[in-house]
Amino acid sequence: MLPADAVPPIVGAVVAGIVVVLTGPGGGPAPAPTPSVPEEMAGYSHVTGSVSSSPPGPVVAMWQHGYGVELFDLPQAVVLGAGGDTYRRVDVAEERAGSETQGDPAPMLLSPDGTRVAVGDHDTERPDVVVVELTTGGTTSYELPAGRSVVPLAWSADGDGLASLVSDEATSPYSGGRITGDVALLDLPEDSAEVLELDGSATAAAFSPDGAALAIEQSGGVTVVDLQNGGSRSLEVDGVLAGPAAWSPDGRLLAVTSVEPSIAPAGLDAPGTPTGLTFVDPSGQGRAVPDPVRLPLTGPGRVLGWAGSGEVLAVLAVDGTDAQVLSGVPLDGSRPRALMRMDDLGSYGVGRFQLASSVAGSLEVVDPDGVDRGPWPWALRGVLAVAAGLLAWYVARVAVRRRRS
Repeated sequence: MLPADAVPPIVGAVVAGIVVVLTGPGGGPAPAPTPSVPEEMAGYSHVTGSVSSSPPGPVVAMWQHGYGVELFDLPQAVVLGAGGDTYRRVDVAEERAGSETQGDPAPMLLSPDGTRVAVGDHDTERPDVVVVELTTGGTTSYELPAGRSVVPLAWSADGDGLASLVSDEATSPYSGGRITGDVALLDLPEDSAEVLELDGSATAAAFSPDGAALAIEQSGGVTVVDLQNGGSRSLEVDGVLAGPAAWSPDGRLLAVTSVEPSIAPAGLDAPGTPTGLTFVDPSGQGRAVPDPVRLPLTGPGRVLGWAGSGEVLAVLAVDGTDAQVLSGVPLDGSRPRALMRMDDLGSYGVGRFQLASSVAGSLEVVDPDGVDRGPWPWALRGVLAVAAGLLAWYVARVAVRRRRS
């Protein structure tokens, strides 16, 4: 029989262990036959687990949640699993952030198939890109030949190529102007990279569907570079390149975001106030393109993917509210269709929203029964386990003393 004095510490240890187990990993995400988004995005949470401790598998979207202006609230890099109910934090992006980001995650870019995230660095002595595998939680670092700052810009459709903006000086998304530099092309299977010398004037890029060309936004226009022979041609555009998914799947269109000057300082993701989308023929042959579409785009006004050749996906503002809606936008000017609503953005804003572009045409909308956030962060689990263990120890100690008396 145990001595009475041994009971309180044993009870405390058991309770602490139970807390660790209950806040730990579950059974893992179930496979989703069809990529889905929920009718409404789950809110900001301190207990969302990390990709490293609980990989979510393929995801459909990624965004920054929160802007670090509230006490105890830190900006998070969040991914949404393919089933529409699994949320995880990309801890590598949060850990690679420096003071120049003001608490925001490091530069990050979701792959077209939703299985990887490329993470850069605004200020690094050894330029590289870290690729996070969302199915395993593992990481691979790829060195680049140049750059004090590395910002991932675009994945190729097959996921073998990655274009990053490299600058000779450290950069910041809050510098008051768009980040510029040259473009480093990384071949992931070969683990090799080359830099396109562009006089340090590049700001954005998008691969063609076949990966043979790269549209690069530079001050004053867009240059299409043939990656096979090095040739290039210039396109006249009225606006800025509409993100890494700007090129239509059939290769016939290149989307451009029309913008107006912004009162707030421009940054990496904010070239101005977006007002709609226009389209150009990337071949330069003067083929017919759809008419401009005026839209209440949220910054930076990117095209997130194409649901066929006649519809793009984008995030739209909801008039009179702080809400946003991931929407399908027909290019014929008809009414957009709502997919996922994002509310409570006055307290925890959503920014840098990205979509796994290859699933844009097959997204379904679901109403999940619950939310899978994975295991709680270790720091929070530890604090809660210690607190619960001490409380259980104290209660058991009091009970033992009362029984003795």
